[in-house]
Amino acid sequence: MAAPDSNWLARALSWRLAGTRPNLDTDLERCAFCTKDFVNPVDWEPVTPEAWWMLLRCGECHTFREVTVTNAVAERYDLELDRRADILQRALNKLDSERMRAQAEAMIGALRRGLIEPADFAL
Repeated sequence: MAAPDSNWLARALSWRLAGTRPNLDTDLERCAFCTKDFVNPVDWEPVTPEAWWMLLRCGECHTFREVTVTNAVAERYDLELDRRADILQRALNKLDSERMRAQAEAMIGALRRGLIEPADFAL
């Protein structure tokens, strides 16, 4: 397991003094150890019609934890994961568009300079 960043104790103390410590029972995306918001579900299953068991893992410090939460908490977590996935998807789409644009510009430049001929595409 990787060590948490050196400021974890200072953050924990400041939360305690300020009374703003994350609620780890409902803020499932927060790590109970390093408090980063990089926690993702590894496994989950319903335990009752109103509750879910989840195995969670922090992407920052690799800490695992098991929780049993209500449907409402699980739904909020699912929405938060979807929101974060949308952010990643938009960033991926932007990078992919930039890559395709650069490739198209390189192809156009090569065509204009006569560096590519029809025979280059023959099978």
